[in-house]
Amino acid sequence: MNEHPGLGEWVAGKKFMVVEDVDTSRMLVSGLLRSLGASSVVTAVNGEDALEKIEKKGVPDIIICDWVMPGMDGLALLGVVKQLHDHVRFVMLTAQTDAEHVRQAAYLKVDGYVAKPFSRQTLVECLGKLMQKG
Repeated sequence: MNEHPGLGEWVAGKKFMVVEDVDTSRMLVSGLLRSLGASSVVTAVNGEDALEKIEKKGVPDIIICDWVMPGMDGLALLGVVKQLHDHVRFVMLTAQTDAEHVRQAAYLKVDGYVAKPFSRQTLVECLGKLMQKG
């Protein structure tokens, strides 16, 4: 975390949502966020679940979301979230990094990508970039 001074304090002040259908991946990402200082991490198993939890628990500051999930996928969730809550930072956690997928997500105003498989350092780098954007 030395590469990003203030990241722990910044993370601690944010509300996160992790949307991932694979239990181990969802637990890994939420655990990494907590290890960085996050105290507010809500998890969801797909887009519909995420929207229900946003309605019940409030709008998060940052959503880290898998692309491919049953039901509402990450791209559809990105579109809905940005339409309703444009201030929410949205990070796509995905193996879908070809040009067409990147173009679709960019059109819907994705704020960042973390390519699977990922490391703790990759997630730290992505969060550091979000922090620098303000």
